[in-house]
Amino acid sequence: MKKRRKMGKTSDPGVKEQVVKCPEPGCKSNLKLRDSKYGIFYGCPRWPDCDGKHGAHQATGEPLGIPATKETREARIQAHAEFDKLWLGPKKVMSRRDAYKVMAEEMGMDKLHIGSLDKAQCEKLISLLKMK
Repeated sequence: MKKRRKMGKTSDPGVKEQVVKCPEPGCKSNLKLRDSKYGIFYGCPRWPDCDGKHGAHQATGEPLGIPATKETREARIQAHAEFDKLWLGPKKVMSRRDAYKVMAEEMGMDKLHIGSLDKAQCEKLISLLKMK
């Protein structure tokens, strides 16, 4: 049975809520730090009318990457799925660190963090990864 890693809680003293604007078009709310069975995250207080959300570092509450619209979040998920094939799975072409370094170079970036990419950049990364 897989052990679950310890997740931070919004009530933990080390977890501090940050100001994170909702990335969804037309919503100008500040996202609120929330608990879920998967850990903490930032969610729009206008939910369910607005589905804005963003990941949070489990120990500190620090936002992960740059908040994105649902469309961009979905592109990032697809980019991660393709990217992970380089360093995970049966082929394991290279280490995770090397994979990020190589893809940053191919994308013409100093440093690559999928959580900072926009939709077009994710599509470019996916295209490059499918050629590998």
